[in-house]
Amino acid sequence: MVQKQNEMLNGFWRIKWWRYRYAILAGILLNIFLINHFFLDQSISDLNPFPATQYPPPTVPRPKDADAPPAPSGVIVTPPKSSATYNLNDYNFNGQYVGWPLERLCGETKWQEGLVFVCDNNSGGIGNIRNFILTCIRYAIEAGATGITMPQIQRRSETDLANIFTTGFKPLNYFFDEEHFRSSIETYCPQMKIFNTKTDIPNAGKIQEITEFYPKDLNVDTDGCDGRGVNRHLDQFRQKFDQWIRDNKRPSSWEEPTTLRFRWATFFEWPIIRDGPEFAATFGDLLRINKDIEKIAVKTILELQKFAGVQPDGTLITAPYLGVHLRTESDALNFWPDFDTQSDGYIREADTRNMKHAYLASGNATDGHRFGAKAFDKLGLKVTQKMDLLKGEDLKALTDLSWDQQALVDYLVLSKSTHFTGCSFSSFAMNIGIKRHLMTGGINSRPWRSPGDVFSTLVGRFDSWYGDWMFMYECMWP
Repeated sequence: MVQKQNEMLNGFWRIKWWRYRYAILAGILLNIFLINHFFLDQSISDLNPFPATQYPPPTVPRPKDADAPPAPSGVIVTPPKSSATYNLNDYNFNGQYVGWPLERLCGETKWQEGLVFVCDNNSGGIGNIRNFILTCIRYAIEAGATGITMPQIQRRSETDLANIFTTGFKPLNYFFDEEHFRSSIETYCPQMKIFNTKTDIPNAGKIQEITEFYPKDLNVDTDGCDGRGVNRHLDQFRQKFDQWIRDNKRPSSWEEPTTLRFRWATFFEWPIIRDGPEFAATFGDLLRINKDIEKIAVKTILELQKFAGVQPDGTLITAPYLGVHLRTESDALNFWPDFDTQSDGYIREADTRNMKHAYLASGNATDGHRFGAKAFDKLGLKVTQKMDLLKGEDLKALTDLSWDQQALVDYLVLSKSTHFTGCSFSSFAMNIGIKRHLMTGGINSRPWRSPGDVFSTLVGRFDSWYGDWMFMYECMWP
């Protein structure tokens, strides 16, 4: 029998079997179909070696104030797109606060008792100070700090605007809404307590102080990179930080707390997209402008509407205007775009968009008037400023503010302009442009790209990404 079988097989191979290759292939495919139909009657997804019952898909936390009922366990929920969208047509400078991304981050953090961050070594204008405080808080969360002191703001000299290193400190509400800041942290990140001052920390008499801390110093090797742009340490920051604390014999507890104060200027150190678009788009909303300053900004926009020939109704902003930030003050650095470069660029933006009216923010009165005259001569563009618009008690409320506080009025009015244009090297202008970019997609917005988008355009150079100025695009929270 075995011999006959061998003879049959040998005979098969001796014939020209390749003539029947299509029939053989069809037979194989038929067998595969029958096996799948009768024995593996299931969907492709069920063939996953990691079944959903063992490894359920991740879920996205829902906002606490969502109207819809909670989704069933294991169902992926997309956060609402509109909850953080900025609107140019109303007088609301903030929109709805979205806190769940912060809550999620704090829920993922390993906390260290008795570690307290001090976020007051800041200076300059709104762009720098705002991002310094946010950067300090973001590092505090990453380090697991169970406390922060209420941030303070270092005041600029009133007689010498270039002197930003005065010894005077102002409370947070000098710029920002302290009540909103406190309630947001307490609600969405209660693991991190807020102390009014260091003396309010438990066992304050035993505090171990760390001053002049700079996160990038934890990197030993910059691998030839410009030190100002070395941010690759973020994935390993926590383990490096914990090791640094151990090496310096500074372990913290509430019995012997440790305070840590940042070195100046730790402004733009954390690439915000590393935390995902939802956190990147909402974290900055911890710092909202002081409500009294917002009221002055509303009055300014109402008068601006009249300047543009529209009688305002107090609910909607209907008159189109170009927002212009002319950055030629005495503290402007010599490699920034000069007056002609900026003014030509701004006038070009007005011409492209057929704008007839402009609101100008400038701390240089002489150049402000130069720009107004140049814009009218070249384009018939009518330019106004806050000092020209406000009268009586409203003007007094404005002039009672410090120079930097008055700039906050400009910050808010410019943020509501039909189109905004400013200097490429200014953190003030960048902050406005990036915040306005949220209108492209709310909390799901893609990163802002220089020189701008449909809402904002910056004028100047964009050739040194790795240094101080261009890296701000990556490290500024809107």
